[in-house]
Amino acid sequence: MTFPIRTLLLATVAALSATAVAQAVELKEVGKIPIKLDAPLQAFDIGWFDAKTDRYILASRGGQDAKDKSNPGNNALLIIDAATDKFITAATGITLARGAVIVNDGAEAYVGDGDNSIKVVDMKTGKVVASIPTEANKGGADELGYSPKDNVVAMALPDAEPPTLILISTKDRKIFAKVAVANASDGFEQTIYSEVDGMFHTVIPELGGDANKGGMITVDPKTGKQVGEIAPIDNCKPHGNFPGIGNELIIGCNYGQTKDKRPPVQMIFDVKTNKVTETIPGIGGTDMSGADPGLGLYYTASAGNGEGSALGVIDAKTHKLIQKIPTAGRAHSVAVNTKTHHVYVPEGAAGGGCGCIRVFAPM
Repeated sequence: MTFPIRTLLLATVAALSATAVAQAVELKEVGKIPIKLDAPLQAFDIGWFDAKTDRYILASRGGQDAKDKSNPGNNALLIIDAATDKFITAATGITLARGAVIVNDGAEAYVGDGDNSIKVVDMKTGKVVASIPTEANKGGADELGYSPKDNVVAMALPDAEPPTLILISTKDRKIFAKVAVANASDGFEQTIYSEVDGMFHTVIPELGGDANKGGMITVDPKTGKQVGEIAPIDNCKPHGNFPGIGNELIIGCNYGQTKDKRPPVQMIFDVKTNKVTETIPGIGGTDMSGADPGLGLYYTASAGNGEGSALGVIDAKTHKLIQKIPTAGRAHSVAVNTKTHHVYVPEGAAGGGCGCIRVFAPM
């Protein structure tokens, strides 16, 4: 075999292999989880998957039947069996569910409630067993993160004056620290706990009233104190924030909507260097982001994407956008079952959505 022919064959094989890999990681819809209490699923917020208990939870709100005042509608924490993708129950007694996370080895869930409290849900009974006042001077509890190593929840109070992050021990359910950020002019978005550095990382959409300036604040769950300066995340309006592979966080940028006329991008943030290391073009208008390290994929729930609502699929190795799956019903939430590799994307019944939770998986 001559060298040119051999080279051509090797190049062809390599190209075919690359194509096969790209095709292998694309997603397709494999099912729907129907959610209908007294009304279809309407509004919702944070979804969370817990691998230890095979539970997926979703903060759901709205969708109440106006003719039935006795039923709380979908104002609840929805609990899903992630091993079978079946709806289990709805934990009611929540005024306006926003953030949600499973804590204490799967025994409980903490839910940020719009009535200025944190509701504690027993995951076995599906009942609210406690209500923790947030002590906010304005607004309600929102998104939150959890350190299983320290048994600490970090809860955002984005509407407080000033916006404040509170830290609560899940052992005694008491607030032990508060971190105020006076120049967080659009509050806070998602907080995550990173096993890489043992810290909480919270994205700030806007700093000092400048819509082009955002940031990341780092807080020590042990001391309850801010660590270092706020790291810049500019030209993004960060909303989504999720641990990726190694030192990476996948940042969901809310910019890239039709109304803001800014380039649609997502970003990679390195917790070790405390800075943005890469910008990923092609999709924007994101709220939540997620990751599946086992498949090497990042996801963005991009309901506000200027070209149309979509679930973005990003190759975690190359940081390239490889798929945009059309969604509807303000599908701004995403969670990933890292055991089955199923991806959960709820859609409201309004706006052409299914009023259910769509389930995607690798082809």
